[in-house]
Amino acid sequence: MGRVLLTHLASVAVMLAVMMATRESPRIFVYGLFINYLYRLLTLYGLARLHAAGFGRGRRFARLVTRAPHPQRPSYQVTVGEGDGAVPGGLVAYLFVLAVMGFFSFMLVNVRNQDFATPAQAVLDELSVGFLAAGVWWLFDLIDRRITIRFGESLPTNLGYNSAETTVVSLTTLTGGIASAVMGSPWPYFLVLVFFKTLYEVLDEAKFPRTEHPTESA
Repeated sequence: MGRVLLTHLASVAVMLAVMMATRESPRIFVYGLFINYLYRLLTLYGLARLHAAGFGRGRRFARLVTRAPHPQRPSYQVTVGEGDGAVPGGLVAYLFVLAVMGFFSFMLVNVRNQDFATPAQAVLDELSVGFLAAGVWWLFDLIDRRITIRFGESLPTNLGYNSAETTVVSLTTLTGGIASAVMGSPWPYFLVLVFFKTLYEVLDEAKFPRTEHPTESA
């Protein structure tokens, strides 16, 4: 738990230092966190398919850059449908949730006095930096094996092992997003996003320590 908290505090310190040095808006890291989650979803899908293809090198690589979830970890899956007809959602369901939350977040962090206040060129520049930041985080995700997959289980189940960001972005949009729109600043959204992401990952590490991995199924 301490390692995760220190990692997040160091990450926040780096982000604040970058913004102070470059005078960039916190929007760059809001975009980056959303894009990073997109990268992680696509990577999980690709690695699961690569492992299922059965090629030796592909299977070894997929296991090298991922880890199995804690044996007691439940799979919190996005479901499609209602009541008894609800079924676990696949990749498209997660991408849909991310797109909806991303759209509202994009609008809320760019609103000032009920108008879209960020110039188009500034939006493009900030998105470019956001993609770069997301790519750096994605590399760390692979190096640190932050994507969890239990090979042999279904894709919806494995997506559910990695669904914390879905909850984080939803909560942030409903709280920090509204605060940002009211205050006319992206800072409330950014700070709330960092708070929820840190809180969820610290609590998750305390409940499901990553050192206790089950043996992955074939």
